[in-house]
Amino acid sequence: MRGSHHYEAILKDLDENLISVTTANEALAVLLRAEVAVVLVDVCMPDLDGFQLVQMIREHPRFKDIAVIFVSAVLSSDFDRIKGYEFGAVDYVSVPVVPEILRAKVRVFIELHRKARELEQTAMGLEQIVAERTAELEESTAQLKRREEQLSQALEAANMGTWRHDLGSQLSTADADLNAILGLERAETSCPTAEWFARIHEEDVEAVAESWRRAVSERGRYEAEIRFKKVDGSIRWLREQGKYVPGPNGALGYLTGLALDITERRQAEEARNLLIEELNHRVKNMLAMVQSIAVQSLTDESQKERFLPRIQALATGHNLLTRTHWKGASLVGILHALFKPYGIDKSRMQLVGEDIILSSRDSITVSLAVHEMLTNSVKYGAYAHKLGAVAMRWLVDAPEDRPILRLSWRESGFSCAPPAKTGFGTKLLKSLAAQPGGTFSCDFSQEGVHCELAFPLEKVS
Repeated sequence: MRGSHHYEAILKDLDENLISVTTANEALAVLLRAEVAVVLVDVCMPDLDGFQLVQMIREHPRFKDIAVIFVSAVLSSDFDRIKGYEFGAVDYVSVPVVPEILRAKVRVFIELHRKARELEQTAMGLEQIVAERTAELEESTAQLKRREEQLSQALEAANMGTWRHDLGSQLSTADADLNAILGLERAETSCPTAEWFARIHEEDVEAVAESWRRAVSERGRYEAEIRFKKVDGSIRWLREQGKYVPGPNGALGYLTGLALDITERRQAEEARNLLIEELNHRVKNMLAMVQSIAVQSLTDESQKERFLPRIQALATGHNLLTRTHWKGASLVGILHALFKPYGIDKSRMQLVGEDIILSSRDSITVSLAVHEMLTNSVKYGAYAHKLGAVAMRWLVDAPEDRPILRLSWRESGFSCAPPAKTGFGTKLLKSLAAQPGGTFSCDFSQEGVHCELAFPLEKVS
């Protein structure tokens, strides 16, 4: 502005970018194209006075925060200073100007401008960070809500619900899905744990309490199958699975987990067990009837000896399968059941092999096969001689993932010649091995009898 070269000389030591103009229009043009920290305005100018220029500057939104310092050689009264401040000036300097004071004032406002810009940039950065974090939080919240909805839908579809038992406060919480299963209002509820136990069937309360105690003491998992009493008096079977979560600083924690409605499964199991018991009863009656008819119909004692023990072997295998509802039978259990009626001294009997569970079909096969070899041993072989003994070994082979049971039956302590003809027992053993992968062989020598039987095993479900 007027006398601007003089002010440049004073301010050049600030090492800042100084722009000098002589008219108000030039000043406005500079402000529009450059970022200005401080404006020094002479009150008296050729086109506009300084007050009018500052008023125009303040009316523009971009320039409202620029520091303006009036410099005047003629208007220096208090009234003029007040007028300058009213128009938006931050300071009013009278001529003659003290260079050090002017430099100090300009330096302060430049620093204020820079700090303001830094704060503005920082604020913008913080706003951006806040906006990004807010967007992330909103997306995370939306995902969590979607997952909660998916979990709720999955639990409802699977007929499952969640529960929590706080051992410190003795409060139990069930979610809406679990309450719906129990015939209650579909909403999350809490009740005293004693009230929760009151809903459990009397015969299951102690087992549940013991399972809780074990989970707490072992800091581990909890599971149980429980009957719950609905409001209408009907029973729902639930399978509960969860774990114990310890509290802070050794305080009591809580048990939490899932409950699955298994009522239909338990009802189906009960119906199946009832049917199996009925079938077992009928099969036993049928075998007893066959034995009775055989006794009355077969006049030849040798025929009775061949037929009736085999029926008894079938009955033995059937009884073992009945105990497991025909899910399978233990190989060792079958062997002990077959040897027991003969009262054979254990020193004369060696059973070597790892116990396995056989399917119902394979259990009958093993029962018939061992019965044949044991009967022959009692009549003609090792157990018909005082020093005779039997060693039975077995193992499971799995060539190409197809398990095959290999049985070895070795009788010792007597001399044995091959039979003159093939008996019914040998034919039966050969027929049991007559399937893919099955084999049967029997050797007779001065040292006794050695039979090998192998057949493929069914998968036990």
